[in-house]
Amino acid sequence: MSRKADIAYIISHGFAARMLMQTDLLGKLLQKGFKVAVITPDKNDQNLLNYVADKQIDIIEYNPQSSLWTGEYIRLRKYLFEDIRKNPALWEKHLRDMNTARQRSSFVTLLKIKSYYGIYLLVRTFPFFKKLFAGFERRSLKDPVADGILNELNPQLLIATFPVNLTESRLLFAGNKAVDTHTVIHLLSWDNITCKGHFPQLADSYISWGDIMKKEFIEYYKIPEQTIVNTGVPHFDLHARVQEEAGFFYKQLLSQKGLNPETRYLFFAMSSPYFAPYEIDIVEWLAAEITQNNFGELQLIVRPHPQNMGGSMADNSWIERLKNIQSPKIAVDWPKMVESKLNWSMQKDDMLNFAHLLKGCTISVNSGSTVSIDSLLHNKPVLLTLFDADKVLPWWQSARRVIDYKHCKKLIDLKGVTVVNNFKEFKFEINRYLDEPLYQLEKRQNALYQEIGINDGRSTDRVVSAIETQLVTPVA
Repeated sequence: MSRKADIAYIISHGFAARMLMQTDLLGKLLQKGFKVAVITPDKNDQNLLNYVADKQIDIIEYNPQSSLWTGEYIRLRKYLFEDIRKNPALWEKHLRDMNTARQRSSFVTLLKIKSYYGIYLLVRTFPFFKKLFAGFERRSLKDPVADGILNELNPQLLIATFPVNLTESRLLFAGNKAVDTHTVIHLLSWDNITCKGHFPQLADSYISWGDIMKKEFIEYYKIPEQTIVNTGVPHFDLHARVQEEAGFFYKQLLSQKGLNPETRYLFFAMSSPYFAPYEIDIVEWLAAEITQNNFGELQLIVRPHPQNMGGSMADNSWIERLKNIQSPKIAVDWPKMVESKLNWSMQKDDMLNFAHLLKGCTISVNSGSTVSIDSLLHNKPVLLTLFDADKVLPWWQSARRVIDYKHCKKLIDLKGVTVVNNFKEFKFEINRYLDEPLYQLEKRQNALYQEIGINDGRSTDRVVSAIETQLVTPVA
């Protein structure tokens, strides 16, 4: 059978698009002589259209719908396939659902969740039932449309980047059945294995960020080590490139935001209210302290997460509160988002500006996001504000729970970041790092190495090489 593509990458998330396009990974595959296709839920995503405008890349739209894979089954499957009592990210969701049902006096929902927990206990006691459920789920992944796309493209490699959703699971299922197609999982983020639930479909090979992710693949899925290759993270190459650039472009960005380009500043990357309900209070406290010169000559840039800007996890009141703290010493770096069916699809220059702002900052602050690793790439000390301002919340709702998330706990245990548990500790650690910016630098660098390997700006090339070794001969 003829091949329309050597490589088909599935892009169902905006962060995957960033990973593949920010450092021209797809373009480098084209330069090797391979034919490339992209399968996505939104072929009209402006980032994709701009990127492929001068490239021979086919865009195929695939956006499957399934009544089974919406709502209740998504909630149920974590009880079927995960040991939720040993997974803080999933246990938190169980407790949240229980408490929400109680608060709304929803007896039916409460009974349903208790029933799911009963199923979880049954599956843990009698693993045979897990195999039955797995067989049922596999049957639900059969889709003639996905089969048709794979038959038309007939790629040598089908590469998934976010294999927990229906789009990528169905395509992987089709790819795993295809005789002439080799499947690969190339994850877009560090939390996908431990926080997103059991992958409905696995693959023939795996591209991993670094040793931590490789060990998670082996621990969670018993994947043979020889099928996993560590490459680093393609979109992090941008940070290395920015570090190597002469000049201080971040100073121009500071001036554009009305700040003093010669004064030190903190960079605070926010999370969603879902993960840190009172983070906005912490931001307002920090803005007030800086305005009152309690840290000397210091400025602040706050960047809301794209989740803050819209969707089910947003709180619109945060937007107005951020606007109100702007001053000659405080600026907000608003994410530049693209209207798309891909979650968090960002304009091309957004991450470039983000990288420059990290390059120039003195301390980076967040509440457990990937920005921690972005910051370590610039040798910046990282503070995690894992507390709830002056509030006391139950564990399942509190920012404190993020300490227990497995991907964050590993970074914390390696001393890659510093956790602050209250305003007093926050103030102490800011002053310490202002005075000693190299404090625990070796531990931070070791933590970064464990996460992504060598920080040399060549991760994209290593991914291309890893893909190239799986291919036989480019299509003529």
